[in-house]
Formats: sequence, C-alpha cells, structure tokens
Amino acid sequence: MNREKSDIYFNGLGMQTGNEVLNLSGFKEGQFPFRYLGIPISHKRMAIGDCSRLVEKIVMRIGNWGARKLDSVWIERICRNYLWSGGDQYVKSPPVSWENVCKAKKFGGLGMIDCRLWNVALIGKYVWWLVIKADHLWIKWVNHVYIKDQDWMHYQPTNNSSWTWRKICQVKEQMKAGFNNGRWDNQDHCSVAGGYAWLQGVQHKVNWWPLVWNRMNVHKHSFILWLAVQWRLMIKDRLIKFGIIADATCDMCMIQQEDHHHLLYGCQFSVQCWNLFRDWLKINMPLVGVLEWGVQWRCRSLLKKQMIMAAMAALVYQIWTVRNKCRIDLQLPRPCRVIAEVKANVRLLNLTTM
Repeated sequence: MNREKSDIYFNGLGMQTGNEVLNLSGFKEGQFPFRYLGIPISHKRMAIGDCSRLVEKIVMRIGNWGARKLDSVWIERICRNYLWSGGDQYVKSPPVSWENVCKAKKFGGLGMIDCRLWNVALIGKYVWWLVIKADHLWIKWVNHVYIKDQDWMHYQPTNNSSWTWRKICQVKEQMKAGFNNGRWDNQDHCSVAGGYAWLQGVQHKVNWWPLVWNRMNVHKHSFILWLAVQWRLMIKDRLIKFGIIADATCDMCMIQQEDHHHLLYGCQFSVQCWNLFRDWLKINMPLVGVLEWGVQWRCRSLLKKQMIMAAMAALVYQIWTVRNKCRIDLQLPRPCRVIAEVKANVRLLNLTTM
C-alpha cells in the first residue's frame, strides 16, 4: 500500500495526519475549569457559589424553591421549613426541635437524617482510615505530606494547611473519644451509620412508637398522633403561652379551657366520639388515657390490633380536624359523622390489605 492510499485509509477512521493530533476516540482536548452535571470541575477548591446550580436542582425536587448556598445549615433549614409549612418559609418556633425530629422513630423522632451530623460521620470515615493506616493512595500521601512521623490522635494541623485538611482534623477531635487503641467504639470497624449513631448520643426507646407508626396507619394520621402523644399540637393553652391568643376556652364545648388532655379525653364532643368508637368495635377500653391503653393492650390477632390502632389514629386525626374547622367555620358536626369518617378509613385499609 502506497503512502497516498495509507493516508486515505486512516482518514477514513477519523485520524488526522501531518501536524494534527491523531484521535481514534473522538474526544477533544479541553482546559480547566469545565462543567460536569452543571458543576464546575477545577483543580482548585470550589466555592459555595460554584455549587448553586446543584442546590437549585435539589430544592426543585422538594418544593421548587430557589437556593444560593450549599451547607448543612441551609439544607437543614430547607427540610425544617418544608416539614412544618410545606413551603420555603417558616418563621414560627417549630413544635418539635430538629434534634428530636432527626431521632429514629422508635426513639420518638421522624427518622430524618441530621445533615450536619451525617456529614461529620462521612468525614469520620477518613479519620478511621488514618487510624488504621488503610492501604489507600490518599492516606499514604497525607501521612507523607502532613502527619509524617507524628501520632495521628495528637496531631494538630498548621495554619498553612488546606481548608479540607483542617476540617478533617476538626472531625478527628470531635470523634476522638470514640477511638481507643486502634478500635472504634469497641469495634474493629467504623461505618458511617455507626459513626452517625455515636454522634447522636445515647437515646431511649419510647413505648408509644408502635401505636404511632403502626404500618396500617394513614401517614397524616400518624403525624398528628405523633404530635399529640408528645403534647405538641397547637392547642390553645400553648398559644396563650406564646402570646398568640388571650382566651383558651374550647371551641367545641365552650365550657372548659382547651389543652391536650381536654381535647382528647375531657371535651363532651370527644367523649361522645370515643363512646361511639368503643360501641362500634365492641372493645372494653377506658375513656381517659385511651392512647396509653392502646399501647399496652394485648390481642391474640396482630392484624386485629393493627387495624384497631389505625382506627384510633384516624379518630384522633378527625377530632383534631373538627376542632380546627369549628374554630374557623364555627360549625360542629355530629359525633356520628366523625365515626363515619373513621369507618371509611378502616374500610379503605381493609381493601388495601386484602
């Protein structure tokens, strides 16, 4: 094959001759910075503004809001506002602290992730690799450049160290108490989930969580019941403490002052609803402390107990809904209408579990 034919053959594959670069793949040589998934990629440390597009995409998935910062505090604020208001603004004091919201359900929370602690736990993985001197190129580089012959547990970064390295050292100080003789919390392995649980501290299981998070419950019923068992509904006695209202008289009975105990057990309307509820299910339960009774009640049939607990959660939700409508519209339905709504929810549960 002569030179001319050879050049034509290679050009057919997309190759170039002469001073031009030969390229079989079709890739072109570029320069820093370039964008990948909307994020600028560079050899330098990224600023908060460089990640604004990624934050906007995340926020659009939640509520189509705008965001301009990427840090754990901002993301936490977005999640908190969405939880309590369904939007991007919430200026009131939340009924439950974010720390308790981020606890597991069996410990009284909603099982949400605390972004700040989770981020610390993620960085803690690097701390663990440095403790065990894992066989990673980055670990070897850090030991050669920063730590050298020093003890990692007592190492302190210099002022001219990179921002990323100083943050890792801060996390090391925060999690130092969990490391002992090359072991993590008396274990031979450190996981992100284990570090996150350790950072949350000692937690105690609440006895009402099976009632609130019963698998048969409607989600919105569970949420209102979760607030009710902790006495965190916006009842009038709480609104008075916040200076929002001046009169705590119950809007349903117009006799006694409204608090959690009165709303669930003491109000004439609530008592009539629970009486009809008890007659409908033909179960012997007290009218005072019925939720506590539901937690301790034993039944041979697990399915039956789950259905009854779901009905109890539905009734608490309906009482709370009626209370709000009565306060706004000044109309109080008959208790039998409330029980009819509860029965409709239970029938729907029967259909979905068949």
